[in-house]
Amino acid sequence: MDLGLTDSVALVTGSSRGLGLAAATALAAEGCRVVLCARGQEALEAAAAGLAPAGADRVLTVAADVSSAAGAELVMRRTLDRFGRIDILVNNVGKAAGTDIAATSDEDWQAAFDQTLFPAIRLSRLAVPHMRRAGGGVILMIASIW
Repeated sequence: MDLGLTDSVALVTGSSRGLGLAAATALAAEGCRVVLCARGQEALEAAAAGLAPAGADRVLTVAADVSSAAGAELVMRRTLDRFGRIDILVNNVGKAAGTDIAATSDEDWQAAFDQTLFPAIRLSRLAVPHMRRAGGGVILMIASIW
């Protein structure tokens, strides 16, 4: 299927495995230049090897912890340095903890916000000005049952 995404730049967080890697793989198959982001460099390199048909010049890996402002800024800076723009942001990081609403502690809720909500806010806030200058873009949020 041709979604008209050829040469778009897609940044996918949490993309060394699971849903993030599946999203990055699909975007690369559509012709996107893809930025893989996760905390572990070794897992990122393995994921990038699976995208080899896209071409090494079309895939960037950035080991960063986007739960921190510095990590979010690093991955965005590296994306812009390498590709000059961002067209698609897939926010796909999170922490699963707790049990149910009554039994989940404030600490577990705070950790979930710090690991899931704030990375998405920070990266979206960094991406939006670039997308606006380019005339548009797409931000996707992936969440789980947690």
